[in-house]
Formats: sequence, C-alpha cells, structure tokens
Amino acid sequence: MANRIKGITVEIGGDTTKLSKALEGVNKNIKSTQTQLKDVEKLLKLDPKNTELLSQKQKLLADSIATTKEKLTTLKTAAEQANTALANGEISQEQYDALQREIIETEQELRNLETEAGKASDSLKQIGEAGEILQNVGDKIFDVGATLTTKVTVPIAAAGTAAVKTASDFDSAMSKVAAVSGATGDDLEKLRDKAREMGSKTKFSASEAAEAMNYMAMAGWKTGDMLSGIDGIMNLAAASGEDLATTSDIVTDALTAFGLSAADSGHFADVLASASSNANTNVSMLGESFKYCAPIAGALGFSCEDTAEALGLMANAGIKSTQSGTSMRSIMTALSSEVKFCSSSFGEMEIATSNADGSMRDLSDILADCRVAFDQMSESEKASAAQALVSKNAMSGFLALMNAAPQDVEKLSSAIANCDGTSLSMAETMQDNLGGQLTILKSQLEELAISFGEILMPVIRSIVTKIQEFIDKL
Repeated sequence: MANRIKGITVEIGGDTTKLSKALEGVNKNIKSTQTQLKDVEKLLKLDPKNTELLSQKQKLLADSIATTKEKLTTLKTAAEQANTALANGEISQEQYDALQREIIETEQELRNLETEAGKASDSLKQIGEAGEILQNVGDKIFDVGATLTTKVTVPIAAAGTAAVKTASDFDSAMSKVAAVSGATGDDLEKLRDKAREMGSKTKFSASEAAEAMNYMAMAGWKTGDMLSGIDGIMNLAAASGEDLATTSDIVTDALTAFGLSAADSGHFADVLASASSNANTNVSMLGESFKYCAPIAGALGFSCEDTAEALGLMANAGIKSTQSGTSMRSIMTALSSEVKFCSSSFGEMEIATSNADGSMRDLSDILADCRVAFDQMSESEKASAAQALVSKNAMSGFLALMNAAPQDVEKLSSAIANCDGTSLSMAETMQDNLGGQLTILKSQLEELAISFGEILMPVIRSIVTKIQEFIDKL
C-alpha cells in the first residue's frame, strides 16, 4: 500500500500530512487485529462451537470493521483532495489512479470483514449454554409429568427455546425501528405485520426485513413510506444478490438526493436492476457511484434514469464505483454552464444545456448533442475538448460517454425506459431453483418460529421475572 499512496498528502482537521503517515496508526491496528484473528481461527478449527472463541472473533471482527471504515474515510478524504491536486499538477495521473485502486481494495476488505462478522454472529445465535440453562430452570419450576419420556420432552423444549429466541430477536429488531421512526401503537403493529409478511414470502427473514426498515427510518421515512417502499427494495436485493440492509441504504440515500419520495422506491429499484443487468456493473457499485453524483444530479434536475444510463455506459468502459461517481459529478457540473466545442471540421459549435424557461435539458439529450460534435472531431481534438470541458480528472469518463457505441446506448436506454417490473422478474428468476426454494423455506420457518415464540413468550417472561425476584432475595 505504501507504494500506491507514495507522495500523496491529506488535510485532516486543518493539518496537512503525508497520507501514509495519517494511516500509520490505523494500519498498525488492522495488522494487530488480523494477527489475533488468525490465532482465534486456528483454535476454532479444533473447537468450532467454543462460545468464548466465537465471542472473541466477533469482537475482533467488529474492531477490524471499525478500523477499516476509518481507513476508508481517510482514503476518500484524500481522494477528494487529490482531484484538486491532480488538476494543479501536484500529483501525477498514475498516483491518482493508484489511490483509487487503494480505495477499491479497502472497500473489498470491508465487505469481506462484514460478511465474516455476519457468519460469526449467526454462530453465536445458535442454541447453546443459555438455552440449556433455561431448559434446566424450566424443568425445576414445572413438573412436566413422570409419564413424558426424554425423547418427547427434550425435542419440545429445544423447539420452544429456539422459537422464543427467534421471536425475541425479531422483537429487538422492531424495537430499533420503533425507536428511530417513532412508530407506536397501530403504526408499529402494521410495520411488524409487514416485516413478517415479507419474511414469509421472500428469501429474507422477518428480522432482516426489520433491519431494512431501520435504514428507512434513519432516512426519515414514516410508517406509510416503509409499508409502500419495502417491496421494491427487497425485490432489488433478491435480484442483485446484495445484502438487504445495504440495498435499503443505497435506495433511501439516492431517493433523497434525487428529491424522490418513498413511493418511487419500486421504480428506482427497477432502474438500478435494469442498469446493472444491461451494463458491466452491479447494484453495489452503482450505489457507490450515486453517492458522489446523485446530489448534484438532483439539484440540476437530471433524472435518475439518465444518470443510471450514463453510469452504465462508463461501466462498460471499465470506469465504475467511486471513479465513475466523481467523474459524473464533474461532468454534470461542467454541463450546467455554457458548453462550446471547436473543430477544424465545423468551426465552433455551442451545445444547449438549458430550456427556454431556464430548466436543464435532459442529461441524455445533452450528451447526445455532444456526441454529434465529437463524431466530427479528430482524436486530438476530442482529447483537448474533453479536458477543456471537464478537466483531467473526469476526461476519461466523459470520453467513455462520447465514444459509446450507438447500439450500446440504445440497448441501455431502452432497457431503463421499460424497466418497470424488472427487479421482481429478476428476483423470481434468481429464486427459481432448489437453493432459492430452500432459502424461502428457511424464512418461512422463522415466521413459524416467531408465531410459536409469541405464544410462549408470556410464560417465559413470567419464569424470568420469578427468577429475578428470587435472585433479588438472595
């Protein structure tokens, strides 16, 4: 990594320092945590069910995720400042590209850590010592009858403990939604019913649906918004294979940036699904791109459809994720003012970027007019015109848009224009196999466990209350 970011500086809190120096402490923490993780993993191979080791692994992964996020934030801060440094000639294009690769690698490391953390969390959720203790206490408090054999009582107790645990986890997830959204009474009950409905008919569990609702609540969505918007988000997550909570975060952030409402979430999900399936990109990378360019696109009145089309064309040329997002931001900024091109073949040509009423023309129309001009230029004139319009940082992205083959533009434009229902169709196709059926069956079983657990919950809470009272006396 040191070679990649050599010579790049970053300003943090008013202090300018070498990027390698700024990341020195973070990298040291990451290395230390990785060493400990290797040691824990080695011991877990000998004893996979050891709860102490699993707890240590989960804590180390959480620390590693937090440190990696801190590193990624510093790298992205440096990347934003590097745009100016590149334009001023303070760093080379090679250094700038190396920094972008470092960001991509760090993002990949973060996704791997989050996946591993999810697996560790699932392992800890299995019925272990806590379930056995609860079963033993229940046996002492209640006389279940001498006529019941161990072969009957043990499976029933285990099933009951699992059901209560599942229902308890779902309650905890919905409590977070209630705390963030402020939903109470009938509104909260509607959200609970919707989460359980999605859990019973999709690949995602009710608890996962609740987690997605939590992201919606953090984006300011109210009960009605979540009830109408979650179907599209879950279809997109199923169609793309992305994590449900991450997909929810992508959609809610982008809708806000484009000035759209929760009612538009289904259509926006279809736009993302269509763009990702007809261009060399995926929903996660499109979400990262939108993070950088969606705010200015929304401010200028450019549609999410045209923006997705442009990002898809860039992706076909290998420009994706953060790089395409920052390029698109610069391109949109440049197109917001007067655009003129010069060539020996046509002299000077001005591209109209606004309508008579002062509103911006459609982004796809502006880019189509620009392509007409570029088709008449020599290679050197194209490079010069691109640099003059959008600067060195974004010229590769702009040239990718200008050089896109007409058939590629038509294919992507047509797919996005007719995208309604795409995410649902893709989700159904993704689940139309044995693996998909088993995944849905698992979600349905969780819904059954929640129903069973809610019946047992009052009894278990009564038992726990009595135990607490007994411990207080002791």
